[in-house]
Amino acid sequence: MYSSCREGGKRPRSSQSEGAAHAARPGRGTPLGGRGREARTDFPPWSGPRPLHRPQGDDVTIGTDTDAALNSASGYRLRLVFDAGPTMPMWRPLLRKLRQSLAQSGHFQNVTVSVLMADGTVRGREGAGDRLVTLVLSDCSGPQWYPGPAGERWYGTLRAWARVRPVAVVQPLPERMWQRTALPVMPGLIHAPAATAANSELSFTAYDNAPDMGADSIPVPVLEPASPWLDNWLALIDGRAEVPAAVAFVPPALPAEGATSPTTLTAEELVLRFRATASPEAFRLAGHLAAGVPQLPAMHIVHSSVETTPCPSHLAEVILSGMLRAVPGSPGSYAFRKGVASVLLRTVPRSSLARTVARLREAESSTRRALVSEEASRPTG
Repeated sequence: MYSSCREGGKRPRSSQSEGAAHAARPGRGTPLGGRGREARTDFPPWSGPRPLHRPQGDDVTIGTDTDAALNSASGYRLRLVFDAGPTMPMWRPLLRKLRQSLAQSGHFQNVTVSVLMADGTVRGREGAGDRLVTLVLSDCSGPQWYPGPAGERWYGTLRAWARVRPVAVVQPLPERMWQRTALPVMPGLIHAPAATAANSELSFTAYDNAPDMGADSIPVPVLEPASPWLDNWLALIDGRAEVPAAVAFVPPALPAEGATSPTTLTAEELVLRFRATASPEAFRLAGHLAAGVPQLPAMHIVHSSVETTPCPSHLAEVILSGMLRAVPGSPGSYAFRKGVASVLLRTVPRSSLARTVARLREAESSTRRALVSEEASRPTG
């Protein structure tokens, strides 16, 4: 689904020395998408017969065309729920491509879109019937995925759906990041007792020893936005097979929040924490993003100047790092937490930073808005 988006597989346009001092430390991947196969941390292009070619600047290519899935799934009605939380604006192009691909694939009688808001409410007509299935497109990182009133509201809705129909989450982040979201997964085999069985009726066997998730926890498959994963889910819906899957369990009640809040960390601590887990490409990108205003249009300009083929997951790593916070304004408006931009700018060689600033200055003439950050505009000593 992602075209030419291989982490670590593309040389950045800026100096190679930027990545020399920090190496990614990803954990062990999970064997998903195939029985016993190690997880991928890249996204190879789909080579099916009907790919949707991406417009310039959009890294998404989607295609679905499997005869078995096509025959079994015809007549299903799909409700595609887009998470519109503060971390999701960059994935709107994926929503458009996913909706278009699914509507054209012949898998579904119709495809409708609803919106999951940051307060945990869902906007859009739900529909009814025993042929209704639901896909939630989300990075599982917004406030509605965590303890609090929004989380209680959303998890209540998600559990209500999963009790009566097939539900799955399409996760746009790379697999190695899934365990750091609010919906971590475990790999294994999942089985449906009958066609269109609700999630509450599914049985799951983990590949490895799994903790007891509780009798009332409901399994929810988590999918890459790619055809093989979708085909496995369609086979599960049709009750035709036991399929490999990445599964998250939705508990009857959310646990107490225990993670360290970014607001309690200094700028240096936030950057060091990000550096310890980020890919080299994402850490390099973060330094350059600090040269611009942290809004998606400027971020995309910087991203395209740093990488020859920008990979959305690298930008997602930065947005989800805790170094940024959402601010009022158009979707995709953020601000670096106090002092973070200055720390990040010190990680970028001056010559590379100058090229990024020049690219932003060039874009300012056409956008007629300031794109260079205050920190990058200050004279250096």
